[in-house]
Amino acid sequence: MKNFSLYHAYNFWPESGLLPSITPIADALVYHANTLWLFTKSDFMTTMIPISIFAIVAAPLTSIRNLPHLVFWLWFHLLHFNASNQTASLEDATNKPDRPLPAGRITLQAALVLRWALMPMCWALSLAYSKEVMFSSMALSAFTFIYNELGGSSAHFVFRYSLNGLGFAAFEAGTTLVASACLDKAGWLAILLSACIFATTIFAQGSSAFLVGDALISRDTIPLRFGSPSRIALLVGVVAWSIGLSQIWNVDVYSAVAFTVLGAFAGARFIKHTTIEEDRNSYFYYNVWVSVAHILPGYWRLFRAI
Repeated sequence: MKNFSLYHAYNFWPESGLLPSITPIADALVYHANTLWLFTKSDFMTTMIPISIFAIVAAPLTSIRNLPHLVFWLWFHLLHFNASNQTASLEDATNKPDRPLPAGRITLQAALVLRWALMPMCWALSLAYSKEVMFSSMALSAFTFIYNELGGSSAHFVFRYSLNGLGFAAFEAGTTLVASACLDKAGWLAILLSACIFATTIFAQGSSAFLVGDALISRDTIPLRFGSPSRIALLVGVVAWSIGLSQIWNVDVYSAVAFTVLGAFAGARFIKHTTIEEDRNSYFYYNVWVSVAHILPGYWRLFRAI
């Protein structure tokens, strides 16, 4: 009898039919995992990075061991929001055709099942941390439902942007409570300020890169309503917030100047460069500014909260 070597074993599996049965399963898992990733891919710079940074620095006490927990909690809830948003809106075929639905990676029926299945899963995940985290998750679910299914995304821009701010506040409260079991007054102030920043400057997202899709669904946005003056308003808003946040968090003069210059640079780009490609680049710098703004509570805790 011949020795049954690894070579013989390797050649045995294809003949047995077992290996081909495993490969399609692995391929399917990779495919569906990539589909979930594509639901959230475009929001990593706008949501995942700034809110993760915020949760780490805004919490009064935190541990590096909590980092994977807060990142996963945030991503899972972002998936929940985006599954709702992308099944309720027709703009993706124009604005972001690589997302799962316009790309044909998932059917609308399957995406709707995913959307509603994720909601109780988010609550259960949150309850595993605390009741307070679950309340944040439930608040986010309510804002998500109002924004997407009840037409909040197409309401008057004041209501829509206010709802954006509340949604980000729920994201931040939950993520920060995962990072730390409790929040002090400074933490809640940081969440309030962040919500106001998003509510008053998030219209940077509606620049020329998204005008066609927004107009297609008759979405009321500041850029669509006011045109070029909205770009000036964005610059003024970002600079005003830069100065105000520097004062609130007692930032030293050199850091305050650098932060304000960054904001002015990001805002001025929207005025000087108005092509679709340049607006995307300007939006990147705007998100860098937002991320730095989210670090300021940590600066205060480290250098000023004595």
